[in-house]
Amino acid sequence: MQAALAMQIVTAALGAMMLAIIWSLRRCGLPGVGHWFYANLAAALALVLFALRGRLPDGLVIGLGNPLLAWAMAQMYAGVQRFCGRAPPWRALVAGVLALAAAVALWHFHFDDFNVRVAIVSVFHAALCAACGWTLLRARLPGRAGGHYVTTAVFALFFAAAHALRGALSLQAALQGPPGASPPGMHILFLLLGALAVPALTMGAVLMVHDRLVHRLELIANTDFLTGVLSRKAFEDEATRQLARAARGDSAPALLLLDIDRFKAVNDNHGHAAGDEVLRAFTAMARDAVRPGDRIGRLGGEEFAVLLPATALEDALLVAERLRARAEAGRVDGSFGSLHYTISGGVAHWLPGESLARLTGRADAALYAAKLAGRNRMLASATPAAARPATAGSAPAQPRTPQPH
Repeated sequence: MQAALAMQIVTAALGAMMLAIIWSLRRCGLPGVGHWFYANLAAALALVLFALRGRLPDGLVIGLGNPLLAWAMAQMYAGVQRFCGRAPPWRALVAGVLALAAAVALWHFHFDDFNVRVAIVSVFHAALCAACGWTLLRARLPGRAGGHYVTTAVFALFFAAAHALRGALSLQAALQGPPGASPPGMHILFLLLGALAVPALTMGAVLMVHDRLVHRLELIANTDFLTGVLSRKAFEDEATRQLARAARGDSAPALLLLDIDRFKAVNDNHGHAAGDEVLRAFTAMARDAVRPGDRIGRLGGEEFAVLLPATALEDALLVAERLRARAEAGRVDGSFGSLHYTISGGVAHWLPGESLARLTGRADAALYAAKLAGRNRMLASATPAAARPATAGSAPAQPRTPQPH
């Protein structure tokens, strides 16, 4: 019993530490964290009660400690459900905890059979641990490897198996021996595993929270906050990777630079809120008009870039013209009224050995030429060998000067 008491005290201390860690994450805004905090609080209180057995009445320790530990596991499962975007089945959880409390009380005060109590508690915990593991395996964060989800799920399934084995051994002892017979010989080991379940799952939960926060920071760093397309740095990083793949033998990409015509006049005449709506309307239209593998980035102000992997110049010009036509045909409505806008663009096809800066420079020169030619048009960049024909003409690469709006 001294060993069991020592393990309960150590586990309670571990639970208290996990409680402090979860408390530090309370302001992260992620769903499920609050439930995990209450799970560790309930588990710590339950383990304190178990550690005080012999100093407190058995009825209080058993009748309150087991439901508290069950409620801790229910809160842990509810947190997993919330974290994965699901609604916890509160009625079933509350009913299960109340049924467990009644069964533990019945087999303590009336029948007084330790092994039956252990079997009941173990089955409850095994079911919830298995449910946690299954939920996590089915609902990993989209677009990421999900390693921390799998790690936490493995923790949960391991404890589910341990609880199930403990329940089976206890039920066997209850059936073979008289009521109140001694617990199985591995009781202390199983007691330790059961007490460690909530802290271990909490450690996995902290890893998942960290992964979600890192993902959020990556989105903030890589996404333009107003339009939702790639930020300039993220776009340039993606374009650099695409050019490196092309240099290794993949099909050459094309780059399209786009600029909203007379955007300054929109802000001056209708306000910056109207300008923001035009930017959002344009990017929503552009995302719908390009392929899933194409990348759109905001380079600054009203200037955007579209990277078209494995795209010939002629096909890139078709994409550019489709964007221009949709912009010309669309309107932006809001409290400022109804606005009409057009775009101009320059297209450049990557040449072997060309850097991103040189490719961008050629597309930029074509964009500037489109502005000078009257706006609302798409022009192709000239290559060092010869100018490529375009639907509305082409322009040779030239140094960029301040462009008209």
